[in-house]
Amino acid sequence: MILVTGSSGLVGRALVRQLMAQGLAVRSLVHEAPLPRLSRLPGPGPELAHGDVRDPLSLRAACRGAQAVIHLVAVIRERSGADYRTINVEGTRNLLEAAEAEGVKHFALVSALGATPNPRFAYASSKWQAEELVRTSRLQWTIFRPSVLFGDGFGFFDRMLQSLRMAPPGIALVPGKGETRFQPLAAADLARCIRLSLADPATAGETLELGGPQHLTYAEMLRLLLKVTGQKRLLIPIPLPLVRLVAALSGRFTRNPVVTREELEMLVLPNVTDVDVIPRRFGFTPQTLEAGLRALYGKERGREA
Repeated sequence: MILVTGSSGLVGRALVRQLMAQGLAVRSLVHEAPLPRLSRLPGPGPELAHGDVRDPLSLRAACRGAQAVIHLVAVIRERSGADYRTINVEGTRNLLEAAEAEGVKHFALVSALGATPNPRFAYASSKWQAEELVRTSRLQWTIFRPSVLFGDGFGFFDRMLQSLRMAPPGIALVPGKGETRFQPLAAADLARCIRLSLADPATAGETLELGGPQHLTYAEMLRLLLKVTGQKRLLIPIPLPLVRLVAALSGRFTRNPVVTREELEMLVLPNVTDVDVIPRRFGFTPQTLEAGLRALYGKERGREA
């Protein structure tokens, strides 16, 4: 039995689908049932365990009988009762303690490329703290640090589209100079790496930095998104101090701003690793960003986002 937390998210749905296609028994930690996004998976679906990373007793029950735990739950944007420390750090601690108590053999954590102990970067720092908890646990472990992800579900590039909808016609706003580099990775390819690692003892004790086949700047990714969706816009750089001010103000008046101050801070962190890391380590070539964006948003060609 493999317990997956966050199985209704961008990576989780792809991972559960792949694990079940291999004939593996999967248990999904969920808050409520039925979860619409899980119910769209083909076949009978995974076993459901009701729980919360803030509730240690529910985690003990969810871990019971599991040989491996794959931990995907994290918050990128804080909200009441679900801040970085409570979910990303203490939630990981709670799950590790439950896994140890229930005799789980392997614990896989999905962190983030750019995880750092520097408290200036609140989200990235919380991911680093979660990693440290995993590294010092008594479990066999593997940590995955992916770059920005794309796939079936709301993510980084949907935020880009959101920013285009809010920009003046014919203009695409770029935070800063747009020169920070990323290595976009398909969520399904990250899921494949996780799945393959379960059968590869050599990945135990490793922190694996993963990315797609290209290094692209923010501006280059934005141009590619415009190309795929059939839009012609002029890219206009906006000084980061001004964007921070707008982000702070919008955060006060809307529950779903285009960008938060924490996300802006992370834009200064390079988000890349070796371009051949997945072919070399896992034996397959990950999908390019353009191919992924065409599959996701190509139907919007000619439509103003």
